[in-house]
Amino acid sequence: MDPTLNRRTFLAGLGAAGMLATLSGCARTSAGGATVSGLPQQMVWSTYSAGTGTYNDVAAVANMFTQHAGVQVRLMTSDTGIGRLAPLISGTSHYARAGDEYYYAFEGDDEYTSQVWGPQPIRQIWAPPGNYGVLVRKDSGIETVADLKGKRYPRLVASTSMNRKLLAILNYGGLTFDDVTLVDISYGEQTEAMKTGQLDAMYQNVVGAHVEELASQYPIRWLDLGGNDSSRYDTWEELSPMVRPGEFTGGAGMAAGESAVNMQYSIPLTTLADRSADEVHQVLTVMHENFDLFKNATPDAESFGLDQVLLDPMVIPFHDGSVRFFEEQGRWTPGMERRHQALLERERLMGDAWPDFWEEYADADSPRTEWRTWKNENLPALPAIDDQPGSETTA
Repeated sequence: MDPTLNRRTFLAGLGAAGMLATLSGCARTSAGGATVSGLPQQMVWSTYSAGTGTYNDVAAVANMFTQHAGVQVRLMTSDTGIGRLAPLISGTSHYARAGDEYYYAFEGDDEYTSQVWGPQPIRQIWAPPGNYGVLVRKDSGIETVADLKGKRYPRLVASTSMNRKLLAILNYGGLTFDDVTLVDISYGEQTEAMKTGQLDAMYQNVVGAHVEELASQYPIRWLDLGGNDSSRYDTWEELSPMVRPGEFTGGAGMAAGESAVNMQYSIPLTTLADRSADEVHQVLTVMHENFDLFKNATPDAESFGLDQVLLDPMVIPFHDGSVRFFEEQGRWTPGMERRHQALLERERLMGDAWPDFWEEYADADSPRTEWRTWKNENLPALPAIDDQPGSETTA
């Protein structure tokens, strides 16, 4: 039997109840109980809710680990950023593909500027690219971002990072949140809200079951974020430093040959700094060596290929096991090492300062603002990466 997963058979399999909770299959173990791959017999990964493109990608990779490396992988899902990242930090999950919360947790920003959180030792291990943006129904009459003025626009519950992107997109069109009618809604509820008219626009990955379902019922349009006016992106670095404009094809609802520009960034697979470097290295080795077995399972699975991984912008450090892997594969450069070391130093400085900072500013009117101000005034600028190997991206 052909061991590879194609898109149709894999996505059909996701409908099975057992697949949604635990991807078990025929886990192969050695006589002593260790897996043939040398990895733990069981791992827990946290990610987005079922039906999203991100979930489907993670499930495809996890299924490969189960079927071909003997690792039983349980997927924990949540519709909020904190809900996806908290299990990693608490030790409930081993790895997380959680969204931009990995960056804000590392920095101790926003919800993480609190006594419970503070700066966290997050590490990225693999950074597949993706394209994300705002879509509308074609029957809405909305053709550009500027046309969103006065329209019903999502404000995603407990998802500060995505709300920053939603603001950056409005800024591209010369708008702010004051120019739209904000609708508080969860990420996974947007599709139904678009059908019923509760929303005029939604934020989504360009591929995935939810958005494909919407496009099958209502023609949709991805609002283009391209052009030669760099001033349209003036706020992007502050609001979402991990984002760059990126062209894509093959998105839901797009005709053959049609392209558009929206936000391109990685939702990386992350773990904590104290995860075994040997384990992380082996996770990447298994994923790389078995890439052909899952690369066609979902529209975005091919972005997990070694030549696709985004090593820049690097906004948090890579794990030691990842650095070793990239060095072996010839994808790690002196410029990346400088940036990586600068981020490790940034982490050390934030960690050293945090207890005294919190003691002084816990009762301030806005500890979040005070923390950002402290960092701006006390932390050195990060060096740019000027020698990144070329990489290609697709939707």
